[in-house]
Amino acid sequence: MIRPGQVLSLAVAGVALVGVGAWLLSRHGGDSNAEPTGTVLPLKQADLNAVTRLRIFKGDGSHVTLTRDTSRWVVTERGYGADTGQVRKLLLDLSALQIEEQKTSDPALYSKLGVEDPHGPQTTSTGVEIDLNARTLGLIVGKTSGTGSVYVRLAGTTQSLLATPQLTPDADPRHWLDRTILDIPAEQVDEVDVKATGPEYTVKHGAVSPIPKGRELADPGAPQAQAGALVGLQLDDVRKATAHAPAAQATFHTSDGLILTLAGIQEGETRYITVAATASAPAQQPRAQELNARLAGWEFELPGYRYDTLFRPLEQLLKPLPAPKPAAAAKPAHSAASAPSALPFGPPTQGPGKITPQQSH
Repeated sequence: MIRPGQVLSLAVAGVALVGVGAWLLSRHGGDSNAEPTGTVLPLKQADLNAVTRLRIFKGDGSHVTLTRDTSRWVVTERGYGADTGQVRKLLLDLSALQIEEQKTSDPALYSKLGVEDPHGPQTTSTGVEIDLNARTLGLIVGKTSGTGSVYVRLAGTTQSLLATPQLTPDADPRHWLDRTILDIPAEQVDEVDVKATGPEYTVKHGAVSPIPKGRELADPGAPQAQAGALVGLQLDDVRKATAHAPAAQATFHTSDGLILTLAGIQEGETRYITVAATASAPAQQPRAQELNARLAGWEFELPGYRYDTLFRPLEQLLKPLPAPKPAAAAKPAHSAASAPSALPFGPPTQGPGKITPQQSH
């Protein structure tokens, strides 16, 4: 038999359970203040092929614009091809950007997360604009959090968010260039003709010629190193070709009939090269045309050490000449004043048992 007190306890417990249920419901969709979920941007993977432009910019004025033409992505600030893989990765990361947590809506606190408007040299945020289907999506990317998250804010909104995956879009145009110039294995190079500082020389069949009489290579591997100068050749930056006279030239002949002529340009501490392709075999003419279509009309900035490898002077390949022997010291000439007396008879020596002429009188 249930007593009145037990009925009251059960009623109170029931009310409590209803309250808990209502709270749980509000946490899972009934409360407009619940943590948001889903993607940050209205951008799906299916939309990525419709993206025609990406712009990345910072408050200090640095910026890059990536545009898609009929066949590739281009770094607009250089007019040169972009690294398609890097562009694709950024687009995939943007489309996958998931909300982890809601953060501040107070503009006074934006700088702590790096999500302030990217205007002015003191700001640290990065702006990203995405053009697709005649509309532009804007995102402000702030500081990273941990190893996998980043603070972001949709342009034109006040709510900042913690999101994943982590992304750090770079506003430097050089970061987005297709850096590959050439990649020719050393074993495919039959001959290299070098015109640099000093005498011209040729590297062929593992030998260097002509070598001056009485000289020899400092390193037997030098010919192979010169033949491998085109392995993984990458640019640091690129610009339209100028009228500068070349300071050096190296011509590489491959075993299958491709000829690559590289000219070197020096501007202070900066080094550039140009590349021209021809073919000595008909089968290589299409490849030469493809290389010229991509590389002709451009000057490629190289790291100094790669430039020096391409145009190494002959003297650097040879053992140093022996240091000249120091000249023998000349014997000092003796003057008459310093020479001993040449008289046959000197004055009598005065001493015990000796007399002087004066004493003889």
